[in-house]
Amino acid sequence: MTVSVRHSARLEKKLSAATRILEFHTLFPARELQRHFTLFLGPTNSGKTYQALRILADARTGSYLAPLRLLALEVADTLNSWGVPCHMVTGEERIEVDGALHSARTIEMMSTHLRQEVVVIDEAQMLGDADRGWAWTQAILGARAERVCIIGAPEARPAIEKLLRLTEEPYEVVNLERLSPLQPLAAPVMKFRALEPGTALVAFSRAAVLGLKESVEQQTGARAAVLYGALPPEVRRQQAELFASGQAPYLVATDAIGMGLNLPIRTLLFAEDQKFIDRRKHPLTPMEVRQIAGRAGRYGKNEVGFVGTFRIADDHIMSALHTAPHAIHRAHLAPTFDHLMALANLQRQDRKPSLARMMLLFAHAVKPDPTVYEVAALEDQIFLAQITDRYPALAMEIRFALANAPVPLRALSAVLAFERMVRTVAHHHPLGLDEVVPLFSEEFPPSLDLLETAMRVVDLYCWLHYRFPEQFPELEPAQERRRSINREISRLLRQSAKAPVAAHPSSPPLRRPPVRRSFRSRQRRHNPA
Repeated sequence: MTVSVRHSARLEKKLSAATRILEFHTLFPARELQRHFTLFLGPTNSGKTYQALRILADARTGSYLAPLRLLALEVADTLNSWGVPCHMVTGEERIEVDGALHSARTIEMMSTHLRQEVVVIDEAQMLGDADRGWAWTQAILGARAERVCIIGAPEARPAIEKLLRLTEEPYEVVNLERLSPLQPLAAPVMKFRALEPGTALVAFSRAAVLGLKESVEQQTGARAAVLYGALPPEVRRQQAELFASGQAPYLVATDAIGMGLNLPIRTLLFAEDQKFIDRRKHPLTPMEVRQIAGRAGRYGKNEVGFVGTFRIADDHIMSALHTAPHAIHRAHLAPTFDHLMALANLQRQDRKPSLARMMLLFAHAVKPDPTVYEVAALEDQIFLAQITDRYPALAMEIRFALANAPVPLRALSAVLAFERMVRTVAHHHPLGLDEVVPLFSEEFPPSLDLLETAMRVVDLYCWLHYRFPEQFPELEPAQERRRSINREISRLLRQSAKAPVAAHPSSPPLRRPPVRRSFRSRQRRHNPA
């Protein structure tokens, strides 16, 4: 699908007059309020989250917005332990608490219409992320609360302040320093047997993590827990508890370690200082190094955190630790449904409405202030929108919801399952879980790859249940299947690298055609492996 240069130019002239589209912040109901902002800015382990949560706990109503389900669950548990009833709400799961007027949510689940006393937005530096940053931009502009607390790294301040100048809302900045010192090691650690309990090794692929796990366990005789992005949240939590309790004295993780989960890491060692982005290796940025290294040493647990490298030269890591990260000056922007409808109204009426076309036009023709905004990477949403456009009877709002579904696009089996689910919504027929997530047999045990993909499809089914309960009615079986898959993944991880991890032959990685040549995938520096 392409947009002609002539048509794009003609539309741009129309858009220049349609200031409601260009002035993104004017679309939110929050404009009816005079909000007050408090920015808690500081490095990892500076106490900024605690200060913001105390404000949230003292409020009559409020929400905490997290980048990850595990962080939302952790904060919900914290507030409940403080005697503040709190729901946990993600796209795929709800944990409801009687009488709760507070909620901990993944940030994409923020309601721009629900009025509250306090909203807390965590990890605000993510607004500079090309893939998910739009959700932080929408939260900052659209949180409908009298008081909004923003938690983030200091480098996010310029972009946040530009947004608040647009809305002309008052704010105060609380700058915080790290509570426990971070001390670089004098030299790289070269031997597995030199690793001390409480050490975390960091690599940037699942294969590297599982290989290191096996070597650590063979060389030390002790168990190593693992954390990487593709692990289901419950398995991640179990692995984190193994490390926190001392049952696994060592931890091997990807950069998924850099966000969430309070872990008693005494020493953090980088086993790699480069990561693959778009099939090419790129050195870690100072922001990435600091975010990951900051997990070492937790106030009240390990008063000093040590950081170094394992079996690689430490020049790059040490240089990055002493280099100030680049400031974030622009927030990423993605269209709301209101934006797309405004675009549709500017189109020729003789054309069939196409969600993918509207999203392409937003990406190419809408020119928001380039000193404030950058259009997000919309390739994945456009790809899913193209699937929904095959069913023109579907309302545009339903198509928009489906295009934002959590589909793992690298797994062909998951994309095929999504296509069947869209067809189910279009035809108003119920779909059973077994029709999209087959049961595994003992005769042909599933690989780790297949289990992880199956879990993502189960999560997708649950996500759709909360939006289309009549078409996806089997929530309880899906929750039980989730528990079963979690148990099987945990069992395979206990077997270390002996577990089969090769991709299942029926699920080759998806090679989807580019939406447009100029739409080649951008570097995704904040997407944990």
